[in-house]
Amino acid sequence: MTTRATLRAQVRSELNDGGAVPLWPDERLNQWLAEAVRDYGRSLPREATATLASVADQAAYALPADTLRVVRVEHPQGVVRVVGGDGVDVAGYEVFSAQLVLAPAPHASGESIALRYLARYAEPATDGEALATPAEDDQVLAWYACWRALGWISADEARRQRFERQRGATAAGEAQRYQQLYQAAIDQRRRPVRSFRLAILDC
Repeated sequence: MTTRATLRAQVRSELNDGGAVPLWPDERLNQWLAEAVRDYGRSLPREATATLASVADQAAYALPADTLRVVRVEHPQGVVRVVGGDGVDVAGYEVFSAQLVLAPAPHASGESIALRYLARYAEPATDGEALATPAEDDQVLAWYACWRALGWISADEARRQRFERQRGATAAGEAQRYQQLYQAAIDQRRRPVRSFRLAILDC
């Protein structure tokens, strides 16, 4: 289980910031780790489902708080609604102001409105809180935080010089390197998986 504290320690190790007087305060690294989770979630949102209960003649329903984009709505059971359907010829829905709006509105209460949606990841608020992002991508989040940390230190002359003496590289150049590592990892995960069919040939 990766917590904010363990990931922050990973970032410090990556930045070689283990001295008695750290170059980066915890609150700054915490801020960039939260940004990393947010950006990662926008780029690679998690797949989620939810079930809402219908209310007779009520068209609008609050979406889950973590919703980024609705991808499928089924109501009533077995009927997949179409985005922008007119509610007369085609059962439809739209998303507006964090609400799911059905057309036509349900005729009965207590029916299931089944959602499939893309969701954001929760941002850690305390050091002991476990990250919701996939553990295998901890390094990707660390690269983002390193990128932001080195960009920030570039504007602080004393800290920048201290870092560059320790690392023998420019803060700006290292920031660009970490940005490229992060973006390349995101791009790699976005690529669709190619499916193939195994053909068995008679000999």
